[in-house]
Amino acid sequence: MVLYVEEHQALRIHAVDAVAAAEGLGRGQALADARALIPNLIAAPADLDGDAAELGRLVDWARRYSPLVAGDGADGILADISGAAHLAGGEAALLDDAVRRLIRARLEARGAIADTAAQAWAWSRFAGGGVVAARAGIDAFAALPVAALRLPPHLLGGLQQLGLRRVGDVSPLPRAPLARRFGSELLVAIDALAGQQATPVTFQAEATAWRSRASLVEPILTAEAIETALRALLEPLCGQLASSGRGARSLMLTVCRVDATAQRVAVGTSRPLADAAALLRLIRDRIPDIDPGFGIEAMVLEATETDRATLLQADLADGRDVGAGLADLVDRIVIRTGPDSIRRLIPADRHWPEAAAVEMPATLPLPTPGSWVATVPRPVVLLDHPEAIGAETDGSALRAFSWRGRRRLLHRVIGPERIEPEWGWDSPERTRDYYRVEDDSGRRYWIFLTSDGSNLAWYMHGLFG
Repeated sequence: MVLYVEEHQALRIHAVDAVAAAEGLGRGQALADARALIPNLIAAPADLDGDAAELGRLVDWARRYSPLVAGDGADGILADISGAAHLAGGEAALLDDAVRRLIRARLEARGAIADTAAQAWAWSRFAGGGVVAARAGIDAFAALPVAALRLPPHLLGGLQQLGLRRVGDVSPLPRAPLARRFGSELLVAIDALAGQQATPVTFQAEATAWRSRASLVEPILTAEAIETALRALLEPLCGQLASSGRGARSLMLTVCRVDATAQRVAVGTSRPLADAAALLRLIRDRIPDIDPGFGIEAMVLEATETDRATLLQADLADGRDVGAGLADLVDRIVIRTGPDSIRRLIPADRHWPEAAAVEMPATLPLPTPGSWVATVPRPVVLLDHPEAIGAETDGSALRAFSWRGRRRLLHRVIGPERIEPEWGWDSPERTRDYYRVEDDSGRRYWIFLTSDGSNLAWYMHGLFG
C-alpha cells in the first residue's frame, strides 16, 4: 500500500508500507509508474493535515523528556535534552525509553542523540539510530549517503550525477569549487553535520524555570490517582516559587499517555499563588476534563506565567489572608464558566467620571498599580449614563428634583465641584458642575448641572452609600 500526494499536477508517492518498499517503490516516485510495476497496488491520498496534527500531539507527548521540543519536518521530533538525560538514567536509557514507548504505541520509530540537531537527524535516518559520540566530526558520518546532508533534491541529484554518493566523497573536496558549482547551501550542510554550524530550531514553547515532572511506576486511570500525582507535583513546584518570592498566575498540566499521546490542561489564577493546597483545589476542578485513555504514565506541571507574590493582610483571629476566600471563589468560578465570566474594575488615569475605570477579566494580572485618588467623596454607584432630572430652584438654590417619577425634597446641598472636559481627548462633552445632595429621607445623590450655551440641564449621575 502507498499514500500519494499531488505535486506539480502529478500524483507522487508520499509514503510506502513495508511490502511496497520491498517491491522497490519509494517516496517521490510517480504513482503511474508504480501502478505500471504493480497493477494491483493499493493507493490512497495522504492526509497531510491529519499527519501534522498527529505529529503535534507527539511533540506534546515528548515534553515528558524535555521542556524544549519541536516538530522536525513532516515525520520527526526534536528535543533539547541538555541537563535532562540523568533523569532517565543517561542518554542511552532515555533514547531507549522514548523509542520503546513509541513502538509500544504501534509507531515505527528510530532515534538518535548527538551534539547537534543535524547530526541527530542524519544518524537516526541513515545509521539506524543510537547515541553519537560527543564532539564527533564529519569523519563519523563519512559512510552515510549524501542524503544525510539534508539537501534539496536538485542538489542531491547533482552530487549523485558526479558519482558523489557518500558524505565521505564530498567532505574532503576543495570548498571553493563546491561552492561555485552547488552554492553555499552545500557547505553549510557539511559544516552542520560536522558540528561546526548551528542549526536554527524554533521550539514549540520556551522552557520555564518553574517545572515539576513525574514518571509514574504504573499507568494511572482514576481521578483519585491523578489527584495524588498532582499533589506530589505541586509541592516541589510551589517550593521553587516560594523560595524566589514568585507566585503562579497560570499553570499548564501535561499528561503523557501510554499510547504516545499527550493532553494539556491549563488553569489561571486571579492573584499570584504559591500555595499548593489552593492550586490543587483549582486543578482538581479540571480533572474530569482529562481523558486517561489506556493509562497515564507521566505528568508535567509548569507555571507558564508567574508574578511577584503579594503579601496580603492576615486576619489576626485565624491567620488567614483577608480576601483569600474571595480570590479562591473567583478562580473556581472562572474555571467552570470561562476566563471572561468575572470582571473587575481597575483605575484609569482619567479624571472624567465615566472613564475613570476600565473593565478587565478578573484572572488577568493587574497592570501598573494605580488607585482612585479623590480629594472629595465619590459615589459608590455610578449610573451607566447620566439621567435627566427635573430640578426645582429658588433663585440660584436647588430645593428639590424629580427623578424616575418621584419628587425628592432636598435637606442639604454641597457644591459645586467643576469638572472640565479632558484636554487632549476628542470629546463632545461640556463643563459639568457636580453637587452632593441629600434628600429629606437621608438618601444622598451625585447630580450635575451643565449647559449647551443657551439652556441649563440637570442630570443624575451617581448614588452614595
